[in-house]
Amino acid sequence: MVDRRVEVVARLKALEDAAAPLVTFLQNANAVQELRADKQYNLQMLNDRYQIGPDQIEALYQYAKFQFECGNYSGAADYLYQYRALCTNKERSLSALWGKLAAEILMQNWDIALEELNRLKEIIDSKSFSSPLNQVQSRIWLMHWSLFIFFNHDNGRTQIIDLFNQDKYVTLTTKLKVSMFCY
Repeated sequence: MVDRRVEVVARLKALEDAAAPLVTFLQNANAVQELRADKQYNLQMLNDRYQIGPDQIEALYQYAKFQFECGNYSGAADYLYQYRALCTNKERSLSALWGKLAAEILMQNWDIALEELNRLKEIIDSKSFSSPLNQVQSRIWLMHWSLFIFFNHDNGRTQIIDLFNQDKYVTLTTKLKVSMFCY
């Protein structure tokens, strides 16, 4: 255990050092106000003014992921939110959104988790996936994670019915019931 702890602390320190320039930037409220909705502008501005490039942005993702794995869900959620604002890779941004949803659920921030769930639903329903199977799997995971939120949110009972009765989700619900019945 002592050896493992040394490894974990060393990894945390390495990730923290790699993400430090971007984390320092994000902690400066005046500097963050310079960011715009245009991600390409932000990347160029960060590179020109602060010498922050794609490596530091990727390091922020890895740092946030490690924070999540260590149980610092609040820090992970904050860093994943910031990462999504800077990330141009759609797949990685989607992964960060799933991570932020999980962190909000684990912190029992039901209102924020519901916002993230709805954001994910919009992406899943509008995104062209590499295969229909990937889209179905994403919808099933969305339904799974939604249960945590809907069973704890004030208006959850109504919202679960609304989600599971949408055409794209009714067929999945029916297939899940049939497969569960077969076992």
